[in-house]
Amino acid sequence: MKRRKFLNQMGAGTMLASLPLTSLSFKANAANGKNAQTLRFGLVADVHKDLIPDADQRLEEFIDKAISREVDMLIQLGDFCMGENKNKGFMGIWETFKGPKYHVLGNHDMDRNSKQEMLDFWGMPKTYYSYDLKGIHFITLDANFLYQDGKFIDYNKANFYVEDSLRTYIDNEQIEWFKADLAATKLPTIVLSHQSLWHHQWGVKNRLRIQEIMEAEADKVICCFNGHNHIDFHRHLNGIDYIEINSMSYQWMGEKYSSLDRFPKEQYEKYPNLPHIAAYQHPLYAFVTIDPAGTLMVEGVRSQWMKPSPYDLGMQEAQYGSVSSAEISDYKVKF
Repeated sequence: MKRRKFLNQMGAGTMLASLPLTSLSFKANAANGKNAQTLRFGLVADVHKDLIPDADQRLEEFIDKAISREVDMLIQLGDFCMGENKNKGFMGIWETFKGPKYHVLGNHDMDRNSKQEMLDFWGMPKTYYSYDLKGIHFITLDANFLYQDGKFIDYNKANFYVEDSLRTYIDNEQIEWFKADLAATKLPTIVLSHQSLWHHQWGVKNRLRIQEIMEAEADKVICCFNGHNHIDFHRHLNGIDYIEINSMSYQWMGEKYSSLDRFPKEQYEKYPNLPHIAAYQHPLYAFVTIDPAGTLMVEGVRSQWMKPSPYDLGMQEAQYGSVSSAEISDYKVKF
C-alpha cells in the first residue's frame, strides 16, 4: 500500500527557487525494463495564450530552461492556445525545443475550435494516446466531453458552457481503451489529464471508474498529473497520488477580486478578461526527473503575485477549496 509522509522544509530561496520538498513514498512493482535510463522532462499547464498579454515571454522562458537542462521531452497539460493563425508565433516558440513534445487537450482549447482542428494545429496524433520513453509509460486522457441524454458529445467551439453537471466526462470507449492500455504495459506509468482525476468539485465527473482501474493496477501507477484548477496541490487517495500543476500564468478571480492595476491600461482593452486575472509575476513550470532505480523528482518554481494580489483585495486562503499561490511545489516519489 502506498503511504504519504512529509519531510522537513528546505530554506526559502530566491525567486524561482525550489519550494519545500514533499515526499510521497510508496511501493510500485512494475518492471523498469532492462534498458531504462534516467528520464527528464519539462511540464507546464494552463499557459492561456489567448487570455494573458505576455504568454509568449512566459513560454519562451520555459523553453529556454528546458533546452539548457537538456531534457528529453516536454509535456503541456492543456489550455495552451487556440488554433488560430495569430497563435502560430506562439507555437513557433514551442517548436524551438527539438525533442519530443506532447499535448493534453484542455477545455478552453476548444473555445473557438473543434477537437480535430486542435489536433491539426498542435500536431497531436489523437485526443487520447499513450507512449513509452526511457522505460516509463505515459497515458494521455481526454476529459473534454459533455454527457447528455445518454450520449457523450465532444467539446466543440464553446459548447461546454452549459450546466456544470453535463460537462467534464471521459467517454466509455476511451475508458475501455485506458483499462486495456494500462493492463498491457509492464512499465511504471504516469497518467496525464487536463482535469483532475480525483477532485470532487472540478474533476472528471465519472472519475470513479478511472480511479478503480488505476487502483487495480496501483503497482504500476507512479502518479497522475493534471492542470485545469490553477492550484499547487497533492492528493493521495486509495494508493494513488494525484499532483496538480499550477498554471504558468494566473489564477482566475472573477468579479469580486478584479483589478485594473496589474497590467498597462491599454492591455485591458485588448484582453477583456484581464481584470479577473490575478497573474503571477514570473512563469510557473516544473521539471521532472525519473531515476530508473525508483525515484521521481518534481522540481517546481515559485514566483509572486502581480500587485494587487487577491489577498491584498481580501480573498480568504481557502476561497477555491485550496490555497491559491504563485508557486509549484517540489515532490519526491519513490516507486
